Amino acid sequence: MPINGWRVMWLIAVYDCPVTTVEQRRAYTRFRRCLLKLNFIQHQFSVYARHFPTLAAAEAMIRRLQPAVPEGAHVAFFLLTDKQYGMTREFFGAVKTRKRPSEPLQIELF
Repeated sequence: MPINGWRVMWLIAVYDCPVTTVEQRRAYTRFRRCLLKLNFIQHQFSVYARHFPTLAAAEAMIRRLQPAVPEGAHVAFFLLTDKQYGMTREFFGAVKTRKRPSEPLQIELF
């Protein structure tokens, strides 16, 4: 069966973990490291993605990750075909630079 963009899948993991206690922060860190160890790429804070050759492989990964979800966390897994993922659009705002002061803040003696 030839590979096409409608069969190849992307798994997007989006999560929100409470980090008010030291143990919750450790659980969050363990989950984040688990995603990175399983070759997920970080798009933004708490948004990770990974490419899979089939839907079955992506669903198997979801089942593998389910026990690793920290207590009290909210995790959503989105499944997108390669064609759908290819239609995403990313925009980055301009980087703000500090303006140079019009007058020196300190007097130079030399």
